[in-house]
Amino acid sequence: MEIGLFLQEDFLNYGIQKYTLWNPAMAPHIVIFGATGTGKTYATKLMLGRISKHIPDSQFFVCDFKGDLDFSFLIGDSRFYRFLDCQKGLSDFYNLFEKRQSGEDKSRNLLLLFFDEWASYTLNLEKKKAEDEKKKLATLLMLGRSFNVHVLISQQRVDASYFNAARDNFNEVIALGNLSPEGKEMMFRDYKDKMKPDRKQGTGYMLTNGTDLTPIVVPTISDMNRLNNYIKMAVER
Repeated sequence: MEIGLFLQEDFLNYGIQKYTLWNPAMAPHIVIFGATGTGKTYATKLMLGRISKHIPDSQFFVCDFKGDLDFSFLIGDSRFYRFLDCQKGLSDFYNLFEKRQSGEDKSRNLLLLFFDEWASYTLNLEKKKAEDEKKKLATLLMLGRSFNVHVLISQQRVDASYFNAARDNFNEVIALGNLSPEGKEMMFRDYKDKMKPDRKQGTGYMLTNGTDLTPIVVPTISDMNRLNNYIKMAVER
């Protein structure tokens, strides 16, 4: 299954609405990054809502370390975790992955861990605990695909140190706003010379499996309450 995410800017310039497509089987894990104010949360909520809508048996675990109002509509749901409770969220999700890996759980509906501000979360832990958490995430990134287990991370930078050498397992890379030279080098090395410094809020680039750099525009959400309801449905299933 392919799910439309963002508008392709090259087509939009000619008045044609064509969407970039996410195929969870081909590009299981997503990272979205960019500076504060570039529209990451808006874009992420759009992705989550569309995944929930088009994959009606999908289940989300939402770890909101930032803890602002953006995901407050999920407060009280058992698979919504805030602040340092995100540690339990990762543990709960990882335990489900292990059950699928061991064969105890034969189900293969889509499981998605969304972690907002993973980098900030790990930096707030003691060193040993942070390394333990990074190992869990790295295992999910390296092995999750076989069990329909997926990871979506949103944060400002994507330094390799946050992912224990598993950063290359993000198959869908989305950058919003204008990246620093270091940001381009980290995730868009082969395409950095093609990235224009004209990115506004809600615009950026998408790279799938290291190929096909696509300039994108995040479409306007016409009904935020409806979108939030789709996200909530996947958290409560």
